[in-house]
Amino acid sequence: MLAVAVLLFAVPADAHVGSPNVYYEGDAGPYHLFVTVNVPAVIPGVADVQIRADSDDLQKVTTAVTRLAGAGSQYAPVPDAAQRSPIDPHLFTSSLWLMEYGSMRVLINVAGAHGTAQMSVPVPSAARRMLSMPPALGALLLTLAIALGIGAVSIVGGAARESRLAPGASVTPELKRRGWRAMAITGVVVAAIFYLAFVWWNADARNYAAITKIFKPPKLALSVVDGNRLTIRPSPDDKLWLHYKVMDGIVPDHGHLMHLFLVRAPALDRIWHLHPNRQPDGSFVDALPQIEPGNYTVFADIVDETGFPWTLVGSIDLPQINGAQLKGDDSGGNAPALTSSSDSAIDVLDDGTRVVWHRDGATIRANAPMILRFEVQDQNGKPASDVEPYMGMAAHAEIISSDLQVFAHIHPSGSVPMASLMMASSNSDATSKSMPGMNMSDMNMNATAAISPELSMPYGFPKSGHYRIFLQFKRAGKIETAHFDTVVN
Repeated sequence: MLAVAVLLFAVPADAHVGSPNVYYEGDAGPYHLFVTVNVPAVIPGVADVQIRADSDDLQKVTTAVTRLAGAGSQYAPVPDAAQRSPIDPHLFTSSLWLMEYGSMRVLINVAGAHGTAQMSVPVPSAARRMLSMPPALGALLLTLAIALGIGAVSIVGGAARESRLAPGASVTPELKRRGWRAMAITGVVVAAIFYLAFVWWNADARNYAAITKIFKPPKLALSVVDGNRLTIRPSPDDKLWLHYKVMDGIVPDHGHLMHLFLVRAPALDRIWHLHPNRQPDGSFVDALPQIEPGNYTVFADIVDETGFPWTLVGSIDLPQINGAQLKGDDSGGNAPALTSSSDSAIDVLDDGTRVVWHRDGATIRANAPMILRFEVQDQNGKPASDVEPYMGMAAHAEIISSDLQVFAHIHPSGSVPMASLMMASSNSDATSKSMPGMNMSDMNMNATAAISPELSMPYGFPKSGHYRIFLQFKRAGKIETAHFDTVVN
């Protein structure tokens, strides 16, 4: 039992590889909130929810969890009251049980000086590992189990030996033999119960560790044909796809069924953000642009019809690709090789555009929610006046750890895919009205309308290490890619 209990499966998250927590920034009516959901590593498990308001107007916050879509999504349980922090009046915290696998949403109801409002934050609920049992607890449970077994044997033996005796009568040798026989039979039964319990424990542990319980990033099968045509399929060796049939139903996110990222490893000096086309057989194909040779780690973001985000992973060795020019929403970026000493807050692009990461100088720590703040400047260091939406958002960012164990594709709203937000919005009129940033009309905004050069994105680095951030935005009709490096303690 202890040998099975101490198994620890360290597996990356299924969505946003290695970055499981949810970060979202948006408006609940007149209240601007920054929400962090620390997703538990095991399901069922407790999710810690943090809600930070940007003003003193908020007086009460409650939270509840439902399915994102489908049966039961309209029926939330009785909400739990979030507790206001005694040292930070803008911070409210609560704990919610995630009991199911799949696409869930945290409903946040707020009340304050400007009335009541609601926010809905999608949360992918999935187990990522098996927790180890503390040795002391395992020893205690085993000792108690043995004591119960001995007690059961003793009770049955005493009952067989003395239950028929008259008060004050002596135990005869025959009754003693009867008691020993009963204890022997009971001992065999108890041993069988223990054996079956161990078998059940092992089977349940194996089942939990299987593909249906602990999710792993699905694997990609990649190949290049005709010189520059990249074919993307689920790996035939990955049984996860056979079980969940994810590719049978996916929905567009930011106008594309798949967001494909090719990152040259280990230098992280090249990145390509592409959007393959789906083929009748379910595969995806993309005509690659001109790409330098090397080993590329591949991340493919999709959202299934339930609103659950998936990041598929793979790698491929590419020769020199002499492809066509980038077009549409496809983009690419170059950067110096990432080194152990890389640390940057300013990037000057080839056309003179300056991008500044406004860091407050404080040490960045793992699992600490924060706002990444950037500013796009012209060649003279003044705020750029020609920043335009890129795929319906002010900007996109890809965050990658140097060991490639963390990959996150985030936006100014946070780490939640827009497709999932739209599903959450459609399930609640109150949510839709209180979250104007989620209206579909916002996705169809004028693609050339100038927006603020100040770009902010909520996130929390999931572990210590060296990270590279690729920031992508559009300026004067041209998609730009800036890079920044940092160390997380």
